[in-house]
Amino acid sequence: MTSDSKPDKPSDEPAPGTRSNRDGLGAIVRVKCGALTYSQVNDGKSGYLSQSTLPLYFGLGDAEKVDQIEVVWPSGKKTLTGPTDINKLITIIEKTNEP
Repeated sequence: MTSDSKPDKPSDEPAPGTRSNRDGLGAIVRVKCGALTYSQVNDGKSGYLSQSTLPLYFGLGDAEKVDQIEVVWPSGKKTLTGPTDINKLITIIEKTNEP
């Protein structure tokens, strides 16, 4: 989502896995800011014949903070974290003991 009045604020969500796979490929990441939820799949690509760097970037518009981050791992396990500040790199690791 973009805004004409202000530049998007990035939020980076690399998703290294311990049960699923090392890079968290296939993980679904949802970032909740107020009433809005942004989601991306960590698929390791960004376009035709290309491969992206692994942090996921979320344009958060006018958001002042991130209320919650949810990662659904390829194993089916979920990780919840937050609230957190915007404009920072966050590493979320799949734990082996999560339900």
